[in-house]
Amino acid sequence: MNDVTVTEKHVRLSAAKVIISIIVVLSVFALAVEMMPSDSEVGVTASAATASELKNKQAQLESQQKNISSKLSALKKSKAAAQEQLDLVNELVENLQTQITTVNNQINAANAEIKEIEGEIAAKDQEIEESKDKFKERMKAIYISGDMTGGLELLLCSGSLQEFISNSVYLEAMAKYDQGLIDELTSDKEGYQDKKAQVEEHKKQIDAQKTELAAKKTELDAQQKEAEALMKQIKADEESYKKKQAEIDLQMAQARAALDALVSKNTSNSQNTAYIGGSFAWPTPGYKRITSPFGYRTYTLNGKKVSSYHKGIDIGAPSGAKIIASNGGTVVTSAYNAGGYGNYVIIDHGGGKMTVYGHMSKRGVSVGQTVTKAQQIGLVGSTGRSTGPHLHFEIRINGTAVNPVNYL
Repeated sequence: MNDVTVTEKHVRLSAAKVIISIIVVLSVFALAVEMMPSDSEVGVTASAATASELKNKQAQLESQQKNISSKLSALKKSKAAAQEQLDLVNELVENLQTQITTVNNQINAANAEIKEIEGEIAAKDQEIEESKDKFKERMKAIYISGDMTGGLELLLCSGSLQEFISNSVYLEAMAKYDQGLIDELTSDKEGYQDKKAQVEEHKKQIDAQKTELAAKKTELDAQQKEAEALMKQIKADEESYKKKQAEIDLQMAQARAALDALVSKNTSNSQNTAYIGGSFAWPTPGYKRITSPFGYRTYTLNGKKVSSYHKGIDIGAPSGAKIIASNGGTVVTSAYNAGGYGNYVIIDHGGGKMTVYGHMSKRGVSVGQTVTKAQQIGLVGSTGRSTGPHLHFEIRINGTAVNPVNYL
């Protein structure tokens, strides 16, 4: 019965946790639905007319992506908690089923024992009846011989005193034997009946325990179904969010492509006909570690491996580190792009050559401003689509991105 008590505690604990998980998940789901944007809000193509429209759309998509990521994170925790409860309920169901099987085996054993005892009782009844029949046969024989005195003729016909005594002893022994045999058989029968009563009482107790276990099994089965339904709902919500997330990823990629097209357009229309001249300087004094090189690269986005073409180099530097103009020229762009470059600056060096500086924490120059080589133009940061403080640096020639390492 101690096992049953432990099971009761586990059942109550499991029920409470499952209910809590359901409340948490439903709350998260309701909040997510409330914050989910409509299709009209997230639609964007590379044909957007202005940079301002693209930037606003990127910021909107970025916000929506963060909301979905937050909901997925909450769902992940709820899923883990729900799985823990489902595992616990399954374990309790399995343990309870083992107890039920044990009780059924005990009931079967008790029934087999009762059947065996009933056979013994029947056998004793048969022996008693046979003894009574033998006694009746002797009585019938005496009656037929005409001796109603119970063996008097046998005594009177004795040829001698010795024979008379022997016959007397025989008759007395025969009577005692019959009575003793019947008494012994009756006592054995009563013993078996007592034993049967004890086994039946034990079986009654086992039957009561089986009924109790069956009630607990019904309760656990219901909890198991609830936990399974919860897991199913969480997985469905998770798939729905991931699908929405993939849609936004695609739209963000389209928006980034449109923005990149604008950058390419800006960097291909140099206002200075002649290159200012000279070599390009390293844009982050004191920090030269390249954390992501130019060209194709693979990274993880929302748990998936994504391949993209990196049109510059990422230079690792702490937030607030100084960024300088790689060469002299005119600032043609100083803006913010939420989904891509963040705070970024484009400098025209003439002759179709331009440099791009992205993810700044602060921009220090404005459009139309003339800058000299090594002049500070901003500070390193992690704005836009960035995983940490660094400078994204590009060199473009007639709008085409080239490997900056070859020019520094």
